[in-house]
Amino acid sequence: MKAQKQPIEPGILRIFRWYVGIRLALLALVALANRGDSPPDPPQFPGTGLVFFGVLFLWLMWPPVERKAGRWFLPFAILLATVAPIADTMANIAGRLEAGVGPNDSLADYWLPFFLLFIPFIITAWQYRYRWVVVFAVFSTVVEIVALSAVFLDENVEQIEILGALLAARGLLFAFLGFFVSKLVARQRDLRAELESQAFVREQLAAGRERTRLARELHDTLAHTMTATAIQLEAAEALWDSDLKRAREHVEVALDGTRVGLDEARRAIEALRASPLEEYGLQGSLEWLSQETTAKTGVTTLLEPNDGIGDLGPDLEQSVYRIVDEAIANAIRHGQPSMVKVGLTATDGEVTVSVCDDGSGFDPDAERPGHHGITGMRERAELAGGTLEIDSSDGGTTVTFRAPVS
Repeated sequence: MKAQKQPIEPGILRIFRWYVGIRLALLALVALANRGDSPPDPPQFPGTGLVFFGVLFLWLMWPPVERKAGRWFLPFAILLATVAPIADTMANIAGRLEAGVGPNDSLADYWLPFFLLFIPFIITAWQYRYRWVVVFAVFSTVVEIVALSAVFLDENVEQIEILGALLAARGLLFAFLGFFVSKLVARQRDLRAELESQAFVREQLAAGRERTRLARELHDTLAHTMTATAIQLEAAEALWDSDLKRAREHVEVALDGTRVGLDEARRAIEALRASPLEEYGLQGSLEWLSQETTAKTGVTTLLEPNDGIGDLGPDLEQSVYRIVDEAIANAIRHGQPSMVKVGLTATDGEVTVSVCDDGSGFDPDAERPGHHGITGMRERAELAGGTLEIDSSDGGTTVTFRAPVS
């Protein structure tokens, strides 16, 4: 068996270890039964099986072996798993013949290797290309025919030709089934690679849109603030000699605008940092955001109680958090509310989040040159496969985001 170049497929080692452990335990039970008052009939000789499966168990379970064997780790394990049931069965047959059991009775449980070899067969088809499935089918068939012939070399067994034909048929069956298993696994690999590629593209797209949104927001904040500050300072410079009082008023206005712009720039920069989602989860992050908003702005911000929404997945939770953050910031920046409420529910495979304020409201359809907060929220909602609705009047504004939970 050629050493694998690709990583071991997920789940293979777990299934392999369970199979070997169970088989080893059954052989140990047979060994204990041989020591009892009523040994099995026909007699069992599990010693060879215990040795082979014991070595295979240590090979699979001892971490230093996997590190040192490297890419030969799985091929050697498959080789052992192929030889072990054949050697175990032949040792049983040979022991029975020596104990005086007839040749035909010695073959009473010869069906067992047929099923035990299915595990290394499936693992070979799962991990490797089809040509190695053919190699496995031919190798296991030839080894078993040779071993069977050696055991019955001096015996006259009526079924020996039939057994040889059955072994050859089993090899053909392995080759036939392996073709379909290999094709299915190859298709699964292609789909997994496609999903990984799509996930990477989606992540890059989300990062690109986030950078674009933050660039717009920084431009909106800094450009307008600096322009307004420059205008006020120019007016102050023009009036400084003729009307010092008015000049100072312009300077104060410029300072106030600079402070507001600095706060907005800090908020935008904070959005570039890791969100509290990783530390607190979505529920805790929204509670933290509400408390921080209340403490910094003086506007009462509350997260309405809910029964818990479970895990929505990192992408959707990030979208929910950022939309809520932007909606709260927009409400406080433009609506001058006294209270903001955040609601979060998840029912029937859909998450719904709402941000309601009692501010002055605005026209959601009006053009706002230089302001990109609503555009950014709509982009996030679309990226998450959801919708964003804005309902605003003189009594306040409600922003509602809905998206399917995958």
